[in-house]
Amino acid sequence: MEGLTKENILEKLRESVTDAIYPISMGNHIDIEKLNELVGIAEETTRLFKDDEYISKKLLIELFSSADGLKNDNEYLKRKELDEISDRLMLCYNLLIAGKTIDEV
Repeated sequence: MEGLTKENILEKLRESVTDAIYPISMGNHIDIEKLNELVGIAEETTRLFKDDEYISKKLLIELFSSADGLKNDNEYLKRKELDEISDRLMLCYNLLIAGKTIDEV
C-alpha cells in the first residue's frame, strides 16, 4: 500500500479500524472493502517491521485487539468472511512477533 511508513502506520491502522470495525460493533454495518483495506495495512505492517527487533506495543495491541474484537463481534453475526478477516489480522500479528512478512506465508 502506498504512503505507509513506520512513522504513520499506527495512525493509519487506527483510522482503518475506526472505519472498518467500529461500524460492525455499533450497528452491524459490514463494509468488506474497508475491512480488506484494514487487512492490507496489517499486511504492509509485516513488511515494514520484518527486520525490526523492537515493535511498538501500541501497534501490536491495536492489531491484536482489532482481530480479537472482530472475532468477538462475529460470535453474534456468524459471517464466514468476518472470521476469515479476523484470522488474517491475527496472522499479521503473529508474523510481526515472528519477524516474518505476509509474503513468506
